[in-house]
Amino acid sequence: MSEIIITTLDPQRRHEAAGIVRDAFWDLYRPGCVEHLILDLARTAPEYLPGLELAADLDGDLVGVGLATSATVIAADGRQTAVGYLGPLAVTPQHQRIGIGGALLRELLRRCTILGLPGAFLYGDPGYYGRFGFADAAKWCVTTPDGANFDAFQGIELRPGALDGIGGRLVESSIFEVTTEQADVFDSGFPPREKHVIDTQF
Repeated sequence: MSEIIITTLDPQRRHEAAGIVRDAFWDLYRPGCVEHLILDLARTAPEYLPGLELAADLDGDLVGVGLATSATVIAADGRQTAVGYLGPLAVTPQHQRIGIGGALLRELLRRCTILGLPGAFLYGDPGYYGRFGFADAAKWCVTTPDGANFDAFQGIELRPGALDGIGGRLVESSIFEVTTEQADVFDSGFPPREKHVIDTQF
């Protein structure tokens, strides 16, 4: 197999990168998707982390994209801790299951560590992300903004013990609050694609 090359995403490739995210997430969690718009909005968000927007190339082709932004864990006493927030992470459907997603994830975590962040959080499949050391966020008493916990909400320490005592609500960037209507407007810049309602959607 050819070598997977992970680099910081060239701004001139953002539309292509958004198309990859669109293909990977289409109809996965909802009819259509919003994740490609999230990727596009990230560059102007206050939580944007330079160097944490990654591209995966295989034989000169862009085949994967990974993003990390900053988020804040707010404790009950008002104490705030900056952490990494991962996603979207996407690989073209025809290049999945050959290690590209893992390579992007490991590099995102490495760069978050260099920035001095104590840990990183995400929403995703525990069966997949558990292989990289992620665990239920409840382990550190971290919840979603509305105080919930569930298996898909996971975190990872970037240094041993770095998340000890961090407990609180994780508040991510407002870019993750985009609506389907906003995504539909952005989607007009891509080839038309039909939406479907399927059983696996939320």
